[in-house]
Amino acid sequence: MVNRIVGTASGLDIDKIVSDLMKSEKIPQDTIYQKQQWATYQRDSYREMNLAIDTFRKSVDNLRFQSTFNAYSAISSNTNSFTASSTSNSVPGTYSVVVNSTASVANMITAQPITNGTNKVKSTDKILNPGVTSQIEIQTISGVATIDIDENTTYASLASKIAGASDASGASLGIRAMFDEATSSFVISSKDSGANQSIKLTDKTGNVASLISTGGDSSNAGAITGGFSKTIQGTDASVDITSGGVTSNVTSSTNNISVFGLKINVSNTGSGTISVKSDSDAVFNTIKNFVDAYNSIIDKVNTKLNEDRYRDYPPLTKDQRNAMSENDAKLWDEKAKSGTLTRDPLLNDVMSTLRQYMSAPVTGIASNELNSLSKIGITTQYMSLDGKLQIDETKLRNAINNNPDQVMNLFTISDPNADPSKKPPVPADKNKEGIGERLYDILNDAVSKLKEKAGAPNTSDSLDTSILGKSISDYANQYNDWTDKLQDLETRYYNQFNAMDAAIQKLNSQVSYITSALGGGR
Repeated sequence: MVNRIVGTASGLDIDKIVSDLMKSEKIPQDTIYQKQQWATYQRDSYREMNLAIDTFRKSVDNLRFQSTFNAYSAISSNTNSFTASSTSNSVPGTYSVVVNSTASVANMITAQPITNGTNKVKSTDKILNPGVTSQIEIQTISGVATIDIDENTTYASLASKIAGASDASGASLGIRAMFDEATSSFVISSKDSGANQSIKLTDKTGNVASLISTGGDSSNAGAITGGFSKTIQGTDASVDITSGGVTSNVTSSTNNISVFGLKINVSNTGSGTISVKSDSDAVFNTIKNFVDAYNSIIDKVNTKLNEDRYRDYPPLTKDQRNAMSENDAKLWDEKAKSGTLTRDPLLNDVMSTLRQYMSAPVTGIASNELNSLSKIGITTQYMSLDGKLQIDETKLRNAINNNPDQVMNLFTISDPNADPSKKPPVPADKNKEGIGERLYDILNDAVSKLKEKAGAPNTSDSLDTSILGKSISDYANQYNDWTDKLQDLETRYYNQFNAMDAAIQKLNSQVSYITSALGGGR
């Protein structure tokens, strides 16, 4: 290691001289650091825009789906018996509903507690006496299984065997089973509901199946009698619904019934009505929220595109930052980070594409129908340069109330040629797509390009393979290379000055010797 000292012979401050020399030598490294910082500022700004655009994309994603524009609500007059919801196929009107029955599973509960004389049995009690065995058979619509019971089988373990029963092929019988210790009884049911569901319980030897079904004294469970058999079945839901004076009976294996464009969920027998009426407010608010979100993202991106760039405030070097107060450095950074995306071509292209396709008619819809946003009262503000939208609320409400299907198509229609099931799929023609589909495609493309440019938000440096990520990594490598070069150069400077000082010291010694010698001869 080089000794760094003030020149003892020359009287020079070598440390200061070398430090001053190194300041000029470090200029190329400082320039690389500032480029790395600027690239980092840009990357962070791109990621900020990526996050904002992705958030906007997610907020309007539902504009692609017809269910979003379902302009009807369904109201049940008897929610204790049934509830209802509308679909895009619902027809306004009043429907009379009678719930005759609800769907149920095949369900068996022991008729009375199982006892071992006078006391109720526990889940851990053994069913049979030592040395006794028994066998039951369970049959469902899924198959048949035989269950062996021996002297070690408890009530709880038998319930587990029943629940896990499978046929000869290993397929589950689709049963739930448990032993309820509080009531000392079995509860066995099918997993699915409906009249086609059944559970048949048969004693092949012994009386365990009989005990499961009826309960009572368990002392004869192991008797070799057999022959007991009981079958339980589920039920279907049955609903009579009257529309236009015509009554239709609808049955279902579940309690969810679809009829006349309605989704009805039944819970109890009973009667009432379902009123289906227009719900234009929901659709209006959806579209208004979309316009507000659109204008917000326009503002956010345009603010970034038009941000002032302060070229007199480049990123601070490490030495400059160390020489500043924390507050001064913060104020400098605010200026240095401004304008990172001013007039950025990538973001400009995104905004230009959005403005273009928000105003263009949907060519997949007939020209005499609602085929553009302007026809439903959504236009660009007069003399606006940023492309923000404004709403004629009266015109929009009239469109929703009078032509709900056309409003739905304006947002949801797709280009049939872009059907991904076609091989190979044809790229979508945005002019044929509805507004929701257009937004989805444009914003997806924007998010992908921003990710390619700067990486996804919160991506770590080690995983960032974006264009800017690679540049930042390259600058970091160059900076480290310069650190090694500068250390070598600084060492060389010290060696040179130390050598000079040593030479001066030697010269001084020689002069002193000569002077001493001459003086000694006088």
